[in-house]
Amino acid sequence: MSRIILGLDIATVTGFAWYEPGSSLSSIKTGLIKAVGENAEEKAESLGRQLRDMIKGNRPDFVAIEQPMRNVVSFKKTRQTLTGPVDEQTINPNALQLEGLVCAAVAIIGGGYGIPWETIPSSTWRKHFLGMGRSPGFDRAMWKRTAVERCRVLKIDVKNADAAEAVGIAMAGEACQRFKMARAA
Repeated sequence: MSRIILGLDIATVTGFAWYEPGSSLSSIKTGLIKAVGENAEEKAESLGRQLRDMIKGNRPDFVAIEQPMRNVVSFKKTRQTLTGPVDEQTINPNALQLEGLVCAAVAIIGGGYGIPWETIPSSTWRKHFLGMGRSPGFDRAMWKRTAVERCRVLKIDVKNADAAEAVGIAMAGEACQRFKMARAA
């Protein structure tokens, strides 16, 4: 019996890929979901609602999600005030928003639908899909271009890098222990 894996590269623009192991790679369907709202909570609700509607129409057997960074890095930022420059310690607020978006997705997927899921670190899915995990000198843009190029070589239609990365995440999901257990059930 075949099993469908939904791969998600979650962000304010979430890439998704529907992958059926054993089928032609050109049959992978990809797309994008845009989370809208004024703040992180509204964006989480928007993403959750869109995922709910998507899953209601075509329920996957397993969902593979790119794991958000587990370390929140602080850095020094200089801000101009009326009295002159002031140094502040801050964090990237997108890191916190991303965690909220992933949690909203997991609440819908696991809590709402009872679908087995797994978060996959970027270095793990990249090694599985691209043949390399972390590579010195690669930046975010280079990783994204490499994922798109890999999809093109495999004849997988992708609209942008978010969808291409979702393909890699979905394909790495096949190697997850939770997927193997779900497949055996």
